[in-house]
Amino acid sequence: MTAAERLMSVCYLNFFADTAPEVLRHTLFITDGPLALFGPLAPLKRRFEEHLGDLGAWCAKRNLVAPLIVGIEKSGAFVEHAELIKDLIPLGHVMRLTNAYINRISGRPEGNHYGVDEFYGRRFIYRTRTGDPLVITVPPQAGLSPYDGGRSEVEGWDAYPTLRLICEILDSLRTRMYQHAVVPIALAHSAAALPLGVGRSVLTMMAQQNIPGLKLDLQAVHPPTYFKN
Repeated sequence: MTAAERLMSVCYLNFFADTAPEVLRHTLFITDGPLALFGPLAPLKRRFEEHLGDLGAWCAKRNLVAPLIVGIEKSGAFVEHAELIKDLIPLGHVMRLTNAYINRISGRPEGNHYGVDEFYGRRFIYRTRTGDPLVITVPPQAGLSPYDGGRSEVEGWDAYPTLRLICEILDSLRTRMYQHAVVPIALAHSAAALPLGVGRSVLTMMAQQNIPGLKLDLQAVHPPTYFKN
């Protein structure tokens, strides 16, 4: 499912590049979670990195803004860390996480090459103008890998030309419906998720119909008593 979600995003990027390149400058592509692929999917990371880099270079030749792509994390160690230190980050500012800092807060060895094999975007902590922290990952400019052995070039601001614009857009999308979320992610979850009661009823009915031996006369949802009167 993770691979399908990421490939669908790439399909949309390619479609707009082929048919309406101007749309890219007005569209923000948001991934629920970091811009990374873990486990058996990790080798795909390099293909994503190369493809997005090529697309960014293609846009630069046409004086177009590189595709605005961001991953937003709602939970995990970095989100918890962002909550702990948010008061140290001024409103509307981004905290840059160096490799040394990441290794320190995550308990890894000092010389560990974090994220080299999994991430096609680099993590930042952005404190919105309303004061809430967002843990985001943003792809670097074409030709760079986000975690390239701690090189100063990939840790510098110039390596992420879309970062400022992305943060400004996220300020306008912030929501208090869910912690560490923005409106598009909240709406996507609302559309895709089954409410607790309905989900239980659907699963119960499916079980009754498909598992031999269950009593089919049991109702998944009992009607209100006033329907019986």
